[in-house]
Amino acid sequence: MFKKMLIIVFLQAAIGYLVLPEIMADDIDAQGIYTKSCVICHGEDGTGKTDLGSGLGASDFSDKAVQDGITDEQMVEQIENGSEKMFPFKDKLSEEEMHALVPIIRAFAK
Repeated sequence: MFKKMLIIVFLQAAIGYLVLPEIMADDIDAQGIYTKSCVICHGEDGTGKTDLGSGLGASDFSDKAVQDGITDEQMVEQIENGSEKMFPFKDKLSEEEMHALVPIIRAFAK
């Protein structure tokens, strides 16, 4: 009996672990986060052609080579930790919010 209950608890925990982040991500306004946190450098169109973005050399998300040159995981890591010229967002955005930005950024690809 104990063994069956232990298996049930384990399965429920595993299902919750796999499903909960996806449910939480559905409630995130990723476009709003992009507008609030990313537009200043990367622009509404994702090209990086803003005053600040041009000066910093912001990535052009509409460039196929840029999109092909980075994995989703690398993109999240860069959002989280920043780069030489990019501010880190690990203290500003949750892990789920950073992951939710990936499809927004990918949508700029031509």
